[in-house]
Amino acid sequence: MWNAPPCMRLECAVPRAQRGLTLIELMVGVTVLSILLLFAVPSFQGTIARSRLTSSTNDLVSAMALARSEAIRRGTRVTVCKTANGTACTTSGGWQQGWLVFADPTRGSAAATVDAGETVIAVAGARPGNINVLGTANFANFVSFAADGTVRTMNGTSMAGRLRVCSNSGALTDATRAREVDITSAGRLATTVVNVTSACVAPT
Repeated sequence: MWNAPPCMRLECAVPRAQRGLTLIELMVGVTVLSILLLFAVPSFQGTIARSRLTSSTNDLVSAMALARSEAIRRGTRVTVCKTANGTACTTSGGWQQGWLVFADPTRGSAAATVDAGETVIAVAGARPGNINVLGTANFANFVSFAADGTVRTMNGTSMAGRLRVCSNSGALTDATRAREVDITSAGRLATTVVNVTSACVAPT
């Protein structure tokens, strides 16, 4: 009688029910995964924080550029002010609660106000968590552009200043957590990286 040759494959040597990971292999896998997560999670948090900082800075610069171009195009004053509700200017809190751009031909006080009949051109909502936006004393509440593109107070005096966008996220260092948007009296914008602590105080 012919005898079949013995099976030389591994699955023949090891019963199907006994195949799988050993305890040592499982422990090694869990250890490697833990090490990877230890490095990956902080890096991911840093990526999110940097993205929020960049996005908020770009949105702010875009709002200022839009206000200046609209002031020139419309031939009238256009103001950017911080807002808590998307319809009216506010003098409390920081710019991170949101801002709006509006045509501002009517001005009767030192504060920016959206008067009846004035057109709201654009609105930006509240910034994501850990983002603070604060201005120098003269830019604490609004930035206003005259019809020639220059920056003016409500009574027409020339002005300049800066706004600071800052993240107090622990995933960022003091050297990478803040951007400043400098606005000259001529209305020109420039963005720089500044070294700021996690307190994210207003610029001077």
